Parts: sequence; structure tokens; C-alpha cells
Amino acid sequence: MDASEEPLPPVIYTMENKPIVTCAGDQNLFTSVYPTLSQQLPREPMEWRRSYGRAPKMIHLESNFVQFKEELLPKEGNKALLTFPFLHIYWTECCDTEVYKATVKDDLTKWQNVLKAHSSVDWLIVIVENDAKKKNKTNILPRTSIVDKIRNDFCNKQSDRCVVLSDPLKDSSRTQESWNAFLTKLRTLLLMSFTKNLGKFEDDMRTLREKRTEPGWSFCEYFMVQEELAFVFEMLQQFEDALVQYDELDALFSQYVVNFGAGGA
Repeated sequence: MDASEEPLPPVIYTMENKPIVTCAGDQNLFTSVYPTLSQQLPREPMEWRRSYGRAPKMIHLESNFVQFKEELLPKEGNKALLTFPFLHIYWTECCDTEVYKATVKDDLTKWQNVLKAHSSVDWLIVIVENDAKKKNKTNILPRTSIVDKIRNDFCNKQSDRCVVLSDPLKDSSRTQESWNAFLTKLRTLLLMSFTKNLGKFEDDMRTLREKRTEPGWSFCEYFMVQEELAFVFEMLQQFEDALVQYDELDALFSQYVVNFGAGGA
């Protein structure tokens, strides 16, 4: 969470964009679980229920996991979805009372304050339990105690926003059960955030389209907005929905040309 980070490179919109998830906290810890996480996340489909009576669909979620930086958080007025971080995860394997009080608690506080400042409400705290590390520590809290402490300090009435991942690199039934529970929570939160923010984006797009008869309305600007929606559907492998956006743009442009020729645009 260093403010002196170098400026981010420009985002290139491609058909291979994935929903962005930021990762704060222990980066080495996240790096160790990333291979398994990236493989397991898209394996189980999730039912995607959308508004306006549209039929639910089964989708496989993938994500682009990036290191948390404040510069990634959307600024006021920026409604782009392809660069929008849909979920923020804080990773820790702290089980030492002194370490928690000295560093982790303060770092978590700073992280949550940055999110609140940008009205980012979609987040998750992951506590990785590692039996091998526990054996080498003296100031150990029982796992339930450290989880309860973090939940009391940061989760308030959202206790489900703090989850435990037990020995993620082991090959055991306990580890697999822990992975399954974590992945279900991650998919659920990611899909909830995606559905909410996509709904806002579509509402704003409809509002913009309804202004097409007003002076100064730009088809080119509107095209960029609806094309981004097509990219978003492509990102979820909803190819028919993506093509519908271009069909609608084609019809809108045809009408725009007719109106322009008639002096109405």
C-alpha cells in the first residue's frame, strides 16, 4: 500500500479481459496459493440471475488478480467496467498476538479506510491457517480467537467477510473442504459485485441512449459505452449477449443516419 508506486501502464481493452480482483496484505502468501486459486476458481459454474426478468445463466468466473493499489480504485465519474476492481481481498496468515497488534491490525485499518474513502464495499479478509508455522510460534492465539478478533475489529455485522483457508498447499480432505468453502464464498461475492455494478452501468447506458435526440449527443461516445458492455459479456463468455450489443448499435446508427438526413439530428 505504498503511495510511491510507479504510475500504472495504460489498460489495453482486449477480448481477454477478466474481472479484476485486488490483493492486499501478505503478497508472498497470495503468490503461494495463486496457482491453485487460478485453476480452481473457474471450475464450478455459478448461476447468474440478472434483472428485468432475463433468464438465469450458468457462468464460469475467472479473475485477473492484481496487487492492491489505491490508483486502481475508480475515481468519481469513472464508470468503466473493464478497469473496475470488483472485489478486494486482504491476505494474512497471522496467528501471533504481538504481530497482529503491531502490524497486521494497522495495515488492515489502512486498507479498509482507503476502500471506504472510495466507497468500495466489496471486500474479503482471508486468514490462511498453517500448522507448520504455528509450531514455531509462542504467542499463539487459537485460530478461532484470531478469526473472532479480526471479525470484531473489522467486520462488524459482516462476519462472513472473514474466511479461513486451512493449510492450502497440503493434500488432505480438510484442505479440500477449506478450499471449497473459500471458493464458494469468493465466487458468490464476485458475482454479487459484478451483477450490482453491471446493473448500474446498463442503467447509465440507457439514460445516455434516451438523450439521443438532444443537441450535442454523440453517437461515437455512446458507441464506446455500449461496446464496453459487449466486451464485458465477452469476458463472461456470454457471446450471444455480446453480439446483441452490436446489433442494437447497428439499428441505432441506421436510425441516427435517417434522422440526420431528415435534419433531425
